[in-house]
This record gives sequence, structure tokens and C-alpha cells, in this order.
Amino acid sequence: MKNICVFAASSRDAPEKYHKTASSLGRMMAERGYSLVYGGGEAGLMGSVAKGVKELGGRVIGVIPEKLNLPGIAFCGCDELIVTDSMHERKSTMERLSGAYIALPGGFGTLEELLEVITLKQLGYHNSPIVVLNEDGFYDMLLGQFESCVRENFTKDVYINLFYSAKTESEALDFIENHVPVKYPDKLKEALRHG
Repeated sequence: MKNICVFAASSRDAPEKYHKTASSLGRMMAERGYSLVYGGGEAGLMGSVAKGVKELGGRVIGVIPEKLNLPGIAFCGCDELIVTDSMHERKSTMERLSGAYIALPGGFGTLEELLEVITLKQLGYHNSPIVVLNEDGFYDMLLGQFESCVRENFTKDVYINLFYSAKTESEALDFIENHVPVKYPDKLKEALRHG
């Protein structure tokens, strides 16, 4: 696994502290020999992580839907830019190319990408490490919502371990490097048994 997929905001208005984290993560990934797979954007934390990787000579693979493949939106510094027909194809391409996932702070798109890879792992489509980089408590409320899902019996507590919450970039990468795959209960068999 040499490709890490990073989900991140495209907003140009994100606070500077998150840009610093994204840039630092990108540099650390390059230092440790990882390539970046991401949404192909130039702006926001997307651009910051990609530029961080490039700063230290790392490889950047952008995956962007045709509708967004425009000057000023797509990052022209990608080593490879894959243009897809749709957002759905973009996500499936990023998932296919990646051996691990990190979610930086972001908006609806970032949350949707994160929740999809968590759900796919829960259903047994992959068993790759997923890290929520909880910079400055950004994801505290989402993590609390996940705990509410367990408390109210909408999911089992074992599934809280489908992802890892890290406070720093180095903690996120250390988790990925030391990740030992865990076999989770087969959700489909479980549903059929209780059907």
C-alpha cells in the first residue's frame, strides 16, 4: 500500500490552521514514501495537501469529474489527473487506487466520502485503514454522533473501530503503517439471521 487517499475541503475560506495541517500531512506522506490520491482540486485543503506532497517530490494522483476539470479548480501540478464522468465514478476510482484513507476537515463532500468508505468497510468491501484527522476537535460532534448511533442501537459498538481518530498528522500515518486488519462481523449474514 503506497497510495493514501485523502479527503479534504475544497473551500477557499477554511481557517489557516487547517491548511497548515494539510500541508504538513502532505510533506510527511512524501517523506514516508506515500503517494497521494485525492479529489484533484487546487483550492482549499485539497490544494494544500497536494502542494505539500509535491514540495518534497512526492507523487500526486488527482481524480476529478469532467464538470470540475477547469482552470483554477483542477490542480495542474498533479503527476496524473484522472477525469471521470461523475462524482460517483470519482469516488470509486479513488477507492480502487488507495490502500488507506485519511479525512481532513471538510464540508458535505468530505463527510460523504468518509462515510462511504466507513460503510464499505462495514459491509466487507475493503479492510483498509481509515483515519479521521481530528484537528483541533473539528470532528468531535461527528464522533459523538457515531457514539449516539451505538447507544441508540442503530449500529453495534464493534463498528466504532472501523476507523481511527488521530489528533496529529504523524499519529495518522503511524496508525496506517502499523495497521493490523480486523475481521468484523458479516453484516449481511447478521441481517439474514435476524430477518
